[in-house]
Amino acid sequence: MRKLNYDEYIEKMRKQSLLLHVASDAHRGKPLRLGKARDPEENVVLFLLDYNRWQKALASGEIEKLGPRRYRMKWTKE
Repeated sequence: MRKLNYDEYIEKMRKQSLLLHVASDAHRGKPLRLGKARDPEENVVLFLLDYNRWQKALASGEIEKLGPRRYRMKWTKE
């Protein structure tokens, strides 16, 4: 079994922790990219699909417009 000096271990972990906090603070306010950025054409297609789905839901009564920027879904009325 390997023996560890507690004080050395804590000091090592404190330095690593500080590096993580500094790195996370550097990204504050900026989204962290976890993957490849979307193609601009794909963004447009996804937006149009979502817009059409929303308009169909409004037309069918699945979503009800209550006011500016206020909506109610059909299942919440019941």
